[in-house]
Amino acid sequence: MARITTFIILSIMTLATVAQERADIEVSYDYHHFHRTGKDQNHQLILLANATESKFFSPETQYVDSLEYTPEGKEIYNQMKMAAFSSGNIKSVPSRKLPMYILKSKTNGTTEVYDGQIAMMFTYTEPYETQNWTIEDSTKTILGYECGMATCNFRGRTWKAWFTTEIPIQDGPWKLSGLPGLILEASESTGQHSFTATGIHATQREIGPVIGKDHYEKTDRISMLKALRKFEENPEAGLGAALGIKVSVKGKIKLDKSLDFLETDYR
Repeated sequence: MARITTFIILSIMTLATVAQERADIEVSYDYHHFHRTGKDQNHQLILLANATESKFFSPETQYVDSLEYTPEGKEIYNQMKMAAFSSGNIKSVPSRKLPMYILKSKTNGTTEVYDGQIAMMFTYTEPYETQNWTIEDSTKTILGYECGMATCNFRGRTWKAWFTTEIPIQDGPWKLSGLPGLILEASESTGQHSFTATGIHATQREIGPVIGKDHYEKTDRISMLKALRKFEENPEAGLGAALGIKVSVKGKIKLDKSLDFLETDYR
């Protein structure tokens, strides 16, 4: 397997003199988790990263956001939905199944988060921070890269991560970062959430801002998580408040209260 290590090292060496507006690597991850109903869910996510900046997001969500950003795009998206509805294949229409963006900036010392559900879309900014990792004496190979293992406790969950020093970018999926190499796999101890790299390649893609960020309501992390939890436990009230109308949902959805978000320290 071709290595991208030399490319990354050269990019880092020139960081002091060249403004880094583009990524050095693009990593595809499979994000596996459970919906609060207990149903397995898998999402394909992307990390664009260089030595100081990164963006972790759903390409499907970004595609939908880019369509809805212009009148022309909205028209195309509406035509796609109408065609899918007419053919009885509405599931084929791209949607914001996971409206998550995580933008980490060592330069600015910030982490920007965009997340939500259906009509409840939030954004907040918090200080950039790395986890307090303990490097363990274990190794394994992922995608041809030798990886070491590390563990940490972070905001209510215990994480195990596998990272490779062959790619010396101290980043990873979601908010995970700070190890002496790229995190290729991470899982938390209850088995509810895991990230697994499925592909890596060098790139010059622009990291870029979130498209349509004005549609997200500004808040803070704890308030967002509490609001989303309340919405899941009572979707009728949540949708009614968001849409300004009375909403009735047929049948009661049974939720597994042991399942929770990536961060559980809001409770």
